[in-house]
Amino acid sequence: MNRYKYLFSPLPTASVAILSGILAMIVPPAAPLFAADVESIDWSPIPVSKPRLFYPGQSDYQWLRTAEHKKAAEETKAGEACLRCHKGEQKSLGEILVVENRLEPDPIADKSGYKRLSVQAAHDDQYLYLRFSWGSDGAGQGNVGNLMRFDGAKWAWWGNHRQHQAVLDDGQPAIYPDRLGIMIGDAKVPVYPEQGCWMSCHNSLPGMPEQADEDEVGEHPVISQLYRQLGIPITNYLVRKYLPGSRSEGTDWAAVKNEDKLAALRKQGAFLDLIIWDASLTNPVGVAADFNVLEIKKVDEGTSPLWPNGKMREGPKYMFDKGKVGFSALTEADLADPAKPKHLIVGQNTVPFDASKIKKGDLLPAHVLDIAAAKGSAADVDYAKGVFENGKYTVVMRRKLDTGHPQDDKVLKVGGVYTFGFSVHDDAAGKRAHHVSFPATVSIGPGKADIQAVTLK
Repeated sequence: MNRYKYLFSPLPTASVAILSGILAMIVPPAAPLFAADVESIDWSPIPVSKPRLFYPGQSDYQWLRTAEHKKAAEETKAGEACLRCHKGEQKSLGEILVVENRLEPDPIADKSGYKRLSVQAAHDDQYLYLRFSWGSDGAGQGNVGNLMRFDGAKWAWWGNHRQHQAVLDDGQPAIYPDRLGIMIGDAKVPVYPEQGCWMSCHNSLPGMPEQADEDEVGEHPVISQLYRQLGIPITNYLVRKYLPGSRSEGTDWAAVKNEDKLAALRKQGAFLDLIIWDASLTNPVGVAADFNVLEIKKVDEGTSPLWPNGKMREGPKYMFDKGKVGFSALTEADLADPAKPKHLIVGQNTVPFDASKIKKGDLLPAHVLDIAAAKGSAADVDYAKGVFENGKYTVVMRRKLDTGHPQDDKVLKVGGVYTFGFSVHDDAAGKRAHHVSFPATVSIGPGKADIQAVTLK
């Protein structure tokens, strides 16, 4: 007799019904997942937190650990929290650092040193929802991005942030898009919960005291890889944000650990998640850019909706569709005209580049937006819409609690508490000339934190 007969033979229909009823009593059905319609969320009852943001000058990771960081260098080295000494001092710090001083050799005229950011947070079974608002220092909306200009023979980068040499010395216009940054991390990155974004800011970054030499960056096998892929000239090679744990010799920007060690760190979650909403480079298609920071700040795996418009060395790939917008390229005068589109959106207002339609002095955006091509981890922040009204930005975005990409994004869990850092660029100020927050805790649901993400019903 086959002892396994009843294991492999179908049960009678009546037996199946009885067994199903028994299982239903023993194992309750799984609760359905709930996701809110982000555009219908009523934010009025959700608490508003107001992190204090201030101008940091050149106060990088290295400086904080020197004797110049008076009375706090040893505490910082030991991993003490910035707020242990500086709670409530953000406004005075910003006012001190925004003018010419030992940490600000190149001040920006009329730049404010302090800003309040309003933050609201909510969550459901699938998403974290965030709403931000802040007043801009700029005279208007900063929604024009990087541009390329044709000088009659070649294309070159045109316009830059207010501290850039091309603006200060060469007379180019101050053009830099307004943006909001959200950095997410936890204790898997040592000292990040205590010292926040300073863990990623080093003296070798652009505008810092020991900015890395472009030629050396261009020769580096790891750091230069991103720029080579984009065809960017070596004169624009810069060191981006990185974490101390990714270096084998202290915090030397060039001493990047080997691929195996970096992979192990990433698997451990020893990286930071970085979301950037940009008034020019992401807002026109209603998303945000998704980065991560370990050996370098880089776009998450997959396909980003934001891409360079061709390669700088070779010229543009797209121009405006004249049949739809009335012109093939912008002029300098067009930049002040709010009716003229300033963004190349593939599938909406673009055609392939045609040099015969271009004349000397014409401008084209240096980036294109292609929302249809976006996929993978790089496209996780699929809703991020901002409006500018009466000098104030309001941005609403969502991000899955678990994006399914644990080596690019922090996995957020209901009941968990995470460390967030916030930054704002405005008034054509770029790179280090932003306002930043000290670390802030965010709870997903009830929890002891600076900001609580309310559970939506």
